[in-house]
Amino acid sequence: MSDQWEKVLVTPTIYRAELAKVLLAEHEINAVVVNKKDSNYLLGNCEVYVQTEDAAIAKIYLISADLEY
Repeated sequence: MSDQWEKVLVTPTIYRAELAKVLLAEHEINAVVVNKKDSNYLLGNCEVYVQTEDAAIAKIYLISADLEY
């Protein structure tokens, strides 16, 4: 990702990443889920990125929802 995006969550499950994306969308924060899992062996993680200026508040929302980094 470019310098305008910051990783705010890494999780081994896609549903937690999508849940985080929905939570952030409720607070009007644009989020992108990047699925880095291998489909054959289920190895890897899913990452959630937000724009750099929203990263600090996004982390606070994720921590308060027990979806912390």
